[in-house]
Amino acid sequence: MSFNLTAQDSLRLTFKLDGFKTKDQLSISFSEGQFLLPTEKEEVTIVRKLVGPESMAIIYKSRFKSLWIDNNDITVTISKSGFKNGIDVQGSPAEDLWQQIVKAPKEERAKILEENIKTKMAQSYLASSSDRLLPEDQKRLLAMSNPKTNDLAKYNISLLGLDVSERLKEGDPMMDFIASTIDDQQTSTEDLRGKYILLDFAGTGCGWCWVEYPNMVKSLEKYENLQVLTINEDFSHERWRKMAEQRDINLPWPVLWKAENKKEIFAKYGIQVLPTHYLISPEGIILERWQGAKDNKLERALEKHKVN
Repeated sequence: MSFNLTAQDSLRLTFKLDGFKTKDQLSISFSEGQFLLPTEKEEVTIVRKLVGPESMAIIYKSRFKSLWIDNNDITVTISKSGFKNGIDVQGSPAEDLWQQIVKAPKEERAKILEENIKTKMAQSYLASSSDRLLPEDQKRLLAMSNPKTNDLAKYNISLLGLDVSERLKEGDPMMDFIASTIDDQQTSTEDLRGKYILLDFAGTGCGWCWVEYPNMVKSLEKYENLQVLTINEDFSHERWRKMAEQRDINLPWPVLWKAENKKEIFAKYGIQVLPTHYLISPEGIILERWQGAKDNKLERALEKHKVN
């Protein structure tokens, strides 16, 4: 089924809020930045002009929901009770296509992807989840995709084949590595002995990573003997830079993209959820590991291990 993704000139995005109180913090994040929705109101409308379809995150407490938006009149109804499953989207052909893709049986999914192969939604699915297709469909559809999608898909597929049962755990010596920024500035973890290290495994499309960055910058500025390293899973550095500019985020530590053994690094550290954090002692021993964005978890870990 080929979808008609014809859009109008701008996005008119209306949120209908059900059951929220004034003190509740409900936010959205997309290319324009991250915004708090005024939960004292029952209806909020935002008008923007998008370059094309894109993914938007809706964030409430520790819960997170992604959906696709485009330049159309879109209504999103959000219910506080049953958040995530209680979100209804109307008027977004991009989201309709995405739902068709993810809910279809494998054989039908391949047909939908092929008929809509040039859309961002199809390319996004192939980049992240092509392993859920039949092998012959996977090979054929990736051959039809753009080079960037192909590279990301092959990288993610190769990660799935690595043995993560031997992942590092608390008390183990860290796996040292050398990685570099997009400007080829190298960082060697072995050279950081004598300092605490916080490894931040992240990704450009990780909504919770972007939510956490401002809190991390604020929390970590007082620790002189702590070196933070963000290691990005993907290779979308230009998109990352634009998203950082739009959110006015300037990380004061290295953001690493390139390493010869990048797959091995992510496998050995058992990265299956983003963000994942490792706190390392000055002697290179893993002190603590945690996944996702958790209230005050970073601060509690730093205090627990007396990081200075």
